[in-house]
Amino acid sequence: MSSSNNIREISISEFFSKNRHLLGFDSPIKALLTAVREGVDNSLDACEEAGIMPSITVQIDSESETQFAVTISDNGPGISKVHLGNIFAKLLYGSKFHRLRQSRGQQGIGISAAVMYGQMTTGKPALVISKTSAQAVVHEIELQIDTKKNVPKILKERENKTLEWQEKESGTMIRIHMEGAYKEGRHGVLAYLSQTALSNPHASFLFIDPKHARHPFPRLMHALPKAPEEIKRHPHGVEIGLLMQLLQDAKKESVVGFLRKEFSRVSENVATDIVKRAGLSLSRNTQGIHRAEAESLVKSIQATKLLPPPTNCLSPLGEDSLIKALYWLFVESKKWDSEEQVALIAPEQRLEKKGQSEFAFDWPKIEPWAQNIETNEDNSLSSKEDNYFVTAVTRPPNVYRGNPFQVEVGLFYGKGLKDGLMQVYRYANRVPLQYQASACAMTKAAMSAPWKSYGLDQSKGALPSGPVVLVMHAASVWVPYTSESKEAIAHYDEILKEFRLAILECGRRLQRYLRHQKRQADEMKKRSYIEKYLNPISEALSDILGLQTLEKQEIVLNLTHILEKNYGEKKPK
Repeated sequence: MSSSNNIREISISEFFSKNRHLLGFDSPIKALLTAVREGVDNSLDACEEAGIMPSITVQIDSESETQFAVTISDNGPGISKVHLGNIFAKLLYGSKFHRLRQSRGQQGIGISAAVMYGQMTTGKPALVISKTSAQAVVHEIELQIDTKKNVPKILKERENKTLEWQEKESGTMIRIHMEGAYKEGRHGVLAYLSQTALSNPHASFLFIDPKHARHPFPRLMHALPKAPEEIKRHPHGVEIGLLMQLLQDAKKESVVGFLRKEFSRVSENVATDIVKRAGLSLSRNTQGIHRAEAESLVKSIQATKLLPPPTNCLSPLGEDSLIKALYWLFVESKKWDSEEQVALIAPEQRLEKKGQSEFAFDWPKIEPWAQNIETNEDNSLSSKEDNYFVTAVTRPPNVYRGNPFQVEVGLFYGKGLKDGLMQVYRYANRVPLQYQASACAMTKAAMSAPWKSYGLDQSKGALPSGPVVLVMHAASVWVPYTSESKEAIAHYDEILKEFRLAILECGRRLQRYLRHQKRQADEMKKRSYIEKYLNPISEALSDILGLQTLEKQEIVLNLTHILEKNYGEKKPK
């Protein structure tokens, strides 16, 4: 046992400063990515809650071989001076932990952890600038975290009077100096932002890398996604410890009234039945409920049939958004050079090169740019000329441990993709998950599908091979991450089943497309063989039957007619 002289309380920030790997800062490459991800998530949540179409800029500047300055700025509602310090330099401080509604952040740790990591590795403070309205003062502070007390330390505080910020309507910017390593590839910042743009087509992003190259991701949808609403807890997700805590925190009131007020889907009659089945008096109040009574209440709740929780707390991407985003990423964006895409982000600087105008989706209307696209009855797009197929499935909402969730799967096949293992893009509440793929329920669900029967090669217990990208998204009020670094979701049976059902539907659609393509290819092959021998056949018939030139031409015409009847009219080149 330790001496009592050595025993002392430790703060949450002191704990995480020594265990930063738990938050995703366990390697220089990952640290840079985690800091960007936390800043972008905060910006997107803030803009959407304020009803603002997000425009986010991420810039990484190299300060030395191992040190970088990460800057994230947005056009969000800004943050009042009172909250600036706590939001950016106090762990477990935020507005989302106690709310049951879909949001990217949950615990109020992420951006503060990035500030703490920067402080630990460089000793430099973070810079925060924020403006809440066009006439408001622009506040600029330099801050660090007092890790022993988990409180912000404001080092400098001033008013920002630069023209750039005076002209802004509102917004927030944070700059963190940190140790890191910038790499491209599937775990890099560029790949993360590309995937983030795919899951947030209503937002525009501009990424400026350490070499000052600009990577734009223009806005594809001109409307915000449906705003999720806050709901109450569902009784089937409650455990005895939580119920006892809620009863203890409640004011003196009847247990029936408490159940109605605290939980969703509990009416007066349902609450009365629960209390009666638990063997409690209907006049019993919440004061002094002991453990045995709470246990009876939990058992009674679990035995009561209840409606599933409301699902207006979720905001899925939607099948149309997924299809459009996949189409843009793998087809349309290849037709625009970097400067033209930057112009799409800033409409006032729009370019009119090569006859192109602003890219706009108006699904399912066929736009001029999409003349070669076929829209199919099963909500998919395909193109014979460009050889690609894209589809998406959004499953109906379901529930795990009383928490509503909804899954979506999008699939892109063909154009420009390599014939390696299938690429799986995993998302939770619109946030890309780039590490721990093998530990994630989504990967397990993708591997469990019978891809061979859908026309792809697949080894046992592995992802299939082929030019395919699979996008998997889980939306929930409480995503069951496997760790605080939010890199994989847990293997709940309900979640695995929903993903599998969505994947199977996408697989069947892909199967129909591939079979159709194969049929057409076979027919074209047969046609080419017959065309090759049309003239020799007509020559042979002429010799055998002694036909004249006109009769010979008639035979050729008749054979051509039979060919077109069986295999369709040949299209002009």
